[in-house]
Amino acid sequence: MRRTLIIATVLALGTALGLALPAAAAAPKDLRVSSTACGGVGVVAEGMPASSQLLLLARNLTDGKVLNMGGKPTPVKSNPQGMVQSFLKANLHSVRTVDVSIWTKKGETLTMQAKDTATANCGPLPMTGSSNTSWQLLFGTALLLAGGAALWFSRRVPARARP
Repeated sequence: MRRTLIIATVLALGTALGLALPAAAAAPKDLRVSSTACGGVGVVAEGMPASSQLLLLARNLTDGKVLNMGGKPTPVKSNPQGMVQSFLKANLHSVRTVDVSIWTKKGETLTMQAKDTATANCGPLPMTGSSNTSWQLLFGTALLLAGGAALWFSRRVPARARP
């Protein structure tokens, strides 16, 4: 009985290690945004499938809008060591944060390999609200003065006594 328990334990541990080792031995996948400029994003990726066609996608993190020219992922090729260096042309004006991801395609299936986000401070961000606020400030000041005058005059008028 004890011998059977030891053999079962050894087999279970062997199976668990056998299944876990391929996942641990896989090369780490890393994508870094190396530079951001008003005209695009530079990326460096390591640990990608060797000599493979990959797809590079940049999105505005605020609204999810695709920033790639043409609105579609840009094809890039990895070298035999699985490294990718690319500059993705994109209009980053009025974009605060860029989300860059790299994908593989097998048949009709897309699989994200890695992603990174970066800050892109390129030009002023769009303003919300009215661009002509001077008349609004003047109107608000006039309302405040009218309210103050109404309070001041109400304190100066003596109260009438009722019989």
